[in-house]
Amino acid sequence: MRLYFGWSLGTLAMSSLLNTQTAMLMVYLISAVGIAPAVAGSLVFISKIYDGVTDPLMGIISDRTSSRWGRRRPYLLAGGILAALSVIGLFSVHTVTFVPTQVWILVMLLVAATAYTVFNVPYMSMPAEMVQDPYERSKLMSFRVAWIAVGTFVGIALAPRLVAYARDTMGVPETEAFSMMSLITAAIILVASVACFIATRDAGATERTRLSVPFKEQARSALSNRPFLILLGIKYLGLYALSATVATNIFFVRQVMQQSEAIMLWYGLAYMVGTLTAITPWVLISKRLSKAHTLALSAALAACVNLTWLLSGPGEPIGLYMLRAFVLAVSNGGMLLMGQSLLPDVMEYDYRKTGLRREGLYAGLYSFVEKLAFATAPLTLGVLLSTMGFVPGLPRTATQPESALLAITLSMAVIPAITNTLKVVLALQFRLPEPVPDAAQQPENAGN
Repeated sequence: MRLYFGWSLGTLAMSSLLNTQTAMLMVYLISAVGIAPAVAGSLVFISKIYDGVTDPLMGIISDRTSSRWGRRRPYLLAGGILAALSVIGLFSVHTVTFVPTQVWILVMLLVAATAYTVFNVPYMSMPAEMVQDPYERSKLMSFRVAWIAVGTFVGIALAPRLVAYARDTMGVPETEAFSMMSLITAAIILVASVACFIATRDAGATERTRLSVPFKEQARSALSNRPFLILLGIKYLGLYALSATVATNIFFVRQVMQQSEAIMLWYGLAYMVGTLTAITPWVLISKRLSKAHTLALSAALAACVNLTWLLSGPGEPIGLYMLRAFVLAVSNGGMLLMGQSLLPDVMEYDYRKTGLRREGLYAGLYSFVEKLAFATAPLTLGVLLSTMGFVPGLPRTATQPESALLAITLSMAVIPAITNTLKVVLALQFRLPEPVPDAAQQPENAGN
């Protein structure tokens, strides 16, 4: 339990980075700095595609690393430090005068993307090495999902609240309020990363595979793994829906609900409680229904909740706002837990089939799809806002055109509902058969 808790602390660091960037960066760039929505979305898209391309490479690097700290752990420390610095840089755009604004934004996005890759790909390779039993992996991932809930709270609740407090109570300009928020987020990321590095010093690990297989051959073999391909599709659709909701939330609160983003604190609290409450029930349900069917059930529930945003508007009671967040968190918690626990199962299936220890490669490809989702969702939001008349740089209390409000609502409700429905279809097709070892790559050729 101590190891599970310590390893999962790393999730708090990367979840705080990812959710703060997803929830706050677009509104900071568009409303506070005055960047055109399509430009802001395009810059995020470019950085995520770069990040995704480097993920498989980072996986191979960690697979081939040998150090006194193990194959994976050195990157936890390096990635955590770089991630903390990147958050501060991202929300300091308004202070930069020595390079063009868009150049600084792109550079800082690339730094943040590199930090996430350096940390997360080795990090997600560790569960398959640390834990062998599939049910124990679900328990391990339940700790991770719990910290995802806390990291989500940092990004979608604490960060907006800090900005609102600094601006409305302390009286600082909105741009400076974002900078103050970034310092606190960076501190959380740094502490969690270092704690994870220290806590995993006794974690079980595997050695490098002695059999050398070219990267192209490894990638081809991994991408011929049908259960893994289905899992990649599930991952993309689920995170696209989540990213679209998180990136749009503050726009929705300000423009559609006509409220201050300060109320997102209550949304975040309800979301965190919902995620934490749902972990044990989803684990128990998965023992009866299978992990894939449990994932399908949670995705169907999420699609229904997504559509309830169509009923929201000015004057909505805070209790209803929190209830929606709670139920959405329950459903998303099931999807996250089952998706995360299926990944090491697929890694173990691959090892028993090929005899190769390539957890890093699988984690890298898995992380690439994650980045693709978090790239395309902000891009979709930016293009929708630009094409449907959103005016950047307006005071937060100013009214946007009706077409812009429609774009916000589509991104908050309809698009996530569609992608979650498609996720149900894929989850129902997931099967993990007993592997038949490849003739060319028997387990005795590989080190354990």
